[in-house]
Amino acid sequence: MFLRNHYQNAYITHDLEAAMTLVSDRWGVKDWIRFEPDMVLATPTGDKEASVRVALGWCDDVQIELIQPVEGWTDPYACVLGADRSDPTPVFHHVAVRRDDEAQMRQEIADLGLPVVFEGSVPGLVFIYLDARESLGHFFEYVWADAEGWKGQGWPEGKAVKA
Repeated sequence: MFLRNHYQNAYITHDLEAAMTLVSDRWGVKDWIRFEPDMVLATPTGDKEASVRVALGWCDDVQIELIQPVEGWTDPYACVLGADRSDPTPVFHHVAVRRDDEAQMRQEIADLGLPVVFEGSVPGLVFIYLDARESLGHFFEYVWADAEGWKGQGWPEGKAVKA
């Protein structure tokens, strides 16, 4: 149930452009959607500001997300990176699942009982990161978006969503 509508694998990198090239050349991911959000993240200890650089690309039914931490509270992202800042190799960070009912998503998160790392939003989209490292070895993201929010992520036309 909790992995229903898994659509994304996300990776963290020191260098977004170099990581995009690596993934494109090796895995054929093209047509990246890029953005650089300045976010206010709600954490269990209060709001924190963070800036990241992001690229989203699709490989068949799986979205690949590359994230480069930039400044502010980037601890949940940067904690997986190695010390060699010249190494652009993407490091696995989380999977994301799609939910189309925000209230049901929040109830599912509560039922799961994992620690919430942070919650953020942009117009038309809410994302909530959970710490699933003790059982899955990585973070876990829930995403709710309206139709425009999914379109902005490049959701493939006709890609099924399980109720």
